[in-house]
Formats: sequence, C-alpha cells, structure tokens
Amino acid sequence: MNLFGKIIFRKLKSTDAFEKEKDELLRAYERYVAIENSELLQEYKALRKEVKSAAFKENKKVLINRKFKDTEEYRNWRKFHKLEKNWKLHHYYTIAASKELAEFLDFKETPQYEFIGNKIELKKSESLREFRAYEKSKDYKIYTRFHDSYVVKEYERLKSVVSSEEFIRFKEFWSDPHRWEKTEAYKQEQKFRQLSQHIDIVFYQQTDPASFAFHYNWKMVFNDEFNGVSLDRKIWDYGYYFSDPALIRDYSLTQHKQANNGGKNVSVANGWMVIETLKEKTRARAWDDQLGFIFRDFEYTSDVINAGESFQFTEGIVEAKLRIRDGDITHVFSLVSENKLPQINIFHFDCKRITVGNAWKDGTQTEIIKGISPSDFYIYRLEWTSEELIWSVNNIEVFRTRKGVPYIPLFPLFASVVDKTQDGTGTLDVDWVRIYQKNKTK
Repeated sequence: MNLFGKIIFRKLKSTDAFEKEKDELLRAYERYVAIENSELLQEYKALRKEVKSAAFKENKKVLINRKFKDTEEYRNWRKFHKLEKNWKLHHYYTIAASKELAEFLDFKETPQYEFIGNKIELKKSESLREFRAYEKSKDYKIYTRFHDSYVVKEYERLKSVVSSEEFIRFKEFWSDPHRWEKTEAYKQEQKFRQLSQHIDIVFYQQTDPASFAFHYNWKMVFNDEFNGVSLDRKIWDYGYYFSDPALIRDYSLTQHKQANNGGKNVSVANGWMVIETLKEKTRARAWDDQLGFIFRDFEYTSDVINAGESFQFTEGIVEAKLRIRDGDITHVFSLVSENKLPQINIFHFDCKRITVGNAWKDGTQTEIIKGISPSDFYIYRLEWTSEELIWSVNNIEVFRTRKGVPYIPLFPLFASVVDKTQDGTGTLDVDWVRIYQKNKTK
C-alpha cells in the first residue's frame, strides 16, 4: 500500500491533525454524554415538553387575550353593581332596619291586628290608626315586595361572591394587562428560553450523536498513555509471557544479535515509552531451538515488553502512536500468544520497510506500506473481527484479509531486535497504546 498519493492529495491527515481530531471528538463525546445524563438536560426536556404542548399554548393564548369582562365572574360583578344602584332595593334594607317596621311586625303578632280594618275600633284607637296608615304606606309595600324575594336573595348571594378574597384576587388578576407575566406558566416559559440559550444545551442541540458512533459502539478496555516516570508493571512485564509461572520469561534468542536486558533498556519519559537498542557487549541467557537455554555473548542489548499477564482478548480495535529513531534494526508492535503462532503485526519495520500482516499455522501474509517515514509518528490501527483483519494508518485503510484470522486470546507486545543480517542501534518511541472492544451495552 503506497500512502504517498494519499499524502499528496491530503487524504492522509498529518498525525497531529488526526490525533487532534480524535481528541476533540472524544472530548465532545464525553461532554455530550455528561449533558445527556445531567439534571440540566432533564429539566430542559421537561420544560420543552410542557411549553410546546397544545394545552400550554392554549392556556397562554387565553391568559393573554381573555379579559375580565369575558368571564362569568364579570357578569356576576356587573349584575351585583346593577342591583347596588336599585334605589328601592337599598330603601328596602333601610325599611327592614327601621323601628317603625319592627313595631308594626310585632303588632301583627298581637290579637289587636284583626281590628286593623274595623272602622269602629279605628275611631277609638289612635295607635291602631297609625298601624293602619303604615300598612298602607309605600315603605311597607316596598318591604313586602322585596322581603324574601329572589331579588334580595340574589343580591345577598352576589354580595357574598364579589366581596370574597377569591373574587377580589380573580378580578385583580384578569383586570391586569400584564397578568401573563405574573403566572407560573410564564416563569416556565422564561426558564425554558433561558435554558435554550445555555451553552451546554446549545451544544447538545447542535451536535449530531451519529458523529459519536465509534464511541457509542466501542469501549476502551486497555490503554497506557505512558504519562508516568517508569513503566507500569501492573500492565507490562519484561520478556515473553507464559501462563505457567514456572517457565522462564526473561531471555533472548540465539538467532538474534541483541540480549533482552530485563527492562534496563526500557524507559518512560515525556509521555513516551522508549525501547533503546545499544551496542554493548553482554552475556545473557538465550534460547536455542536445538540446545534449549544456554548462556552466550551478545554484541547488543535491547528489550521486549508484553501485557500477557494483565490483558488478553479476542476481537477488537488496537491503536498505537509510535515511531522509530535510527532505523538500522527491526522494531515490532504485535499481538501474540504464548505460542509462536498466531501473530498479528500491527507495525513491523525491518530497517528498510514498514510492513503489516499476520502469520498462522498454515501461512503468512505481509503488506508493504510505502510513502511514509517510520521516523515520523503515525497512528497504526488494527480492527480484528471474527471474519477479517483490517489495518489502517491515520485512519486510511492499508490492508485487509480474511485469511488466518485468530480465534484465541492475544496480547500486545513491543520489541526491538537486531537480527542476523543487521548491525546497528535504534530506538522505538511509543506515545500511547489503546484497545477497544464492542460496547455490549449499546
């Protein structure tokens, strides 16, 4: 795969630009999820549902447009005031409270009342004549007309209604041209408008969650950003991994010119993990396919680290940002098992060319990556599914295959090697490594 054309036509983004884009997307996703789970958004959604409802809109319309004169209460108030202006009704209450009426009503309850129409008795009694005159008076006629009448009962009812605190508040509210601004509904609407302009709500509304498909579908299950001052031994071990703790792990191979140095050539500084291969003579344990473990002299020292003890997995996405310095030797970033095979090379540099590929019991595959410099940082990526392997560099696919797809757990390994045909030193710089697997909760 030749990436030169991708660079020329800017399809292959610079690593800085690509990583910045990845980091910004992650921060945006984390912000989006935080907002999605926030009380702020729940309040906004509840208010939006309320404010946008037909019932709310109708209520607002009524509160703004309806007047006091449009209400049943206004009709009661107007009827009451019409009765208030009725002179005869008012005079009725004056009569009802008068001494004359009280005396006459008392008189009506006496036996003498039956003589009120008797002319002979009238001539004899002045008081009888006075009561007779009162009974014929306009005041008494008004009294008898209104007493216990519907008009008086209605007036009393309306008076009770319009003088109640509830009615007074109702009249004040519906007579106020600014009544809408004094309602709880108005406060809800204003709060909704305020939240609609909140920076987080604006971000949430304007963001398409489809842009976070990767983060929704994949979960980071392993990572090392190498931000410490030494290698994290809870994650990494020096040498090779075997599930049997009795087996020797820290050794070299007789077909290589370097001795694996038990972590002495591994350092962490400035946010990088560095494996340095040095020209220095040493004597170390080595594995010989014919003789087994022997001790022999080496011309170079280097190291290999693996995460076999801490993390093994099947299927997922593996990414690492790395480069090499001084390209006279071999540098490898692979997924391996405790056996020689299967093996997936996510990055392999043999001092001449970058390759990716895989090896299994029945074969090997290798794809040469041209057009990029191994001394520049790139993000090398492998997507491993049950059906195929897909390699990418800065998100540009460089190779895929359905052959030799592993089905057993593998783990990451970094190594720098001086093979039989090489002489030289070199450095492998790893900025970070991350592994993702399908998010089963989505």
